[in-house]
Amino acid sequence: MTAINKWASAVKLLSGAVFIISALSKLVTVDSFEMYVYSFGLFPMVPCFYLTRLLIGAELLLGVSLISHRNHRFTTITSLLFLLFFIVFLVYAQMIGRTDSCHCFGDLLPFNPVQSMLKNAVMILLLLFVYKYGAHEWHPRWWLVVVIYLVATVAFAFFSIRILHALDFRSLVLMAVALAMGLLASFPFYSRWWVTTPLVLAPFVATFILSPPDNWFHHEGNARFDKELFLSQIKGEEQVGDSIPLIEMPDGDSDTVALDELATLGLESGKHLVAFFSPTCGFCRLAAEKITTIAKRYDVDSSMIMYVFPNGFEQEKYDDFYRRANSCVFGEARIDRDIFIRITRASFPGIVLVDDGEIVASYAYRSIDEKTISEFLTK
Repeated sequence: MTAINKWASAVKLLSGAVFIISALSKLVTVDSFEMYVYSFGLFPMVPCFYLTRLLIGAELLLGVSLISHRNHRFTTITSLLFLLFFIVFLVYAQMIGRTDSCHCFGDLLPFNPVQSMLKNAVMILLLLFVYKYGAHEWHPRWWLVVVIYLVATVAFAFFSIRILHALDFRSLVLMAVALAMGLLASFPFYSRWWVTTPLVLAPFVATFILSPPDNWFHHEGNARFDKELFLSQIKGEEQVGDSIPLIEMPDGDSDTVALDELATLGLESGKHLVAFFSPTCGFCRLAAEKITTIAKRYDVDSSMIMYVFPNGFEQEKYDDFYRRANSCVFGEARIDRDIFIRITRASFPGIVLVDDGEIVASYAYRSIDEKTISEFLTK
């Protein structure tokens, strides 16, 4: 190989490692990634569960293929098309005003659409160089494959611990799957169909096993909350603690009230979605983003949706909740912390559908049912 061929091959190996780290990062925070995709309102919720995992599997497969140096032209062209597709999507996101993180590296490295487009443009230029000058006949030996994956694993683990303060077990398993694929691809019998087929399917199967879609195991609402206490509160049958006077938000943007009970919210008549959120809860933010997307997608009357928070936090915590959740400002109530904990049984988020003061359904984060909720609020 000439020097330029060697450089091109090195760039190809590096690009493969970037694809793999990107896939692992998305898996670690797959809930945020699938919520980001769903928040655009282009697809219903359940297809988003599958689409996000298929994207993770495809990204992992491309990364392994680039490192293995097999099917040089096909792999490089497919990788280029993959990056171009996301540039088009990111242009769309920027045009509609979405400047939040696009989750190209999950929550590991938050990139806004412009930053991600620049990153993809650089990778496209590098892959064009690879396509033109990459050595078709050269393939990395098994020991080099192991070294590349070990370095990628160490880099991923370092940033995960430093930024996310945790190392997700699923990501290590998926990296082990990628390593096994890379080792098999480095041997001569790689081209046999009984080897190639499992290699192509492995990243997708592994992704769905490690992070199964919510609808596989959460078909029914299973929110843990005290129904009797909730009903007694909305009917005014139980008074707990000293009364806190009504207050208005400084900016006047919401119908915020501070209460020690829920009787004054008018939940005894009409249909309502009542969501119990803590302003510092990550899954509560994701649930709020889901509710906002459902409300926009099905043109739901915003007066039918009520967020209930525990009181006692600084105002900036509540403001930050809406900002990070990309949530609309619906009706809001802040109730006594003890009552909040007793109603939710310290398990939140909890979403309750109420019809004329009676509970119709309840959901935890993973059991939120888009179809049932949208039909309940629009019919």
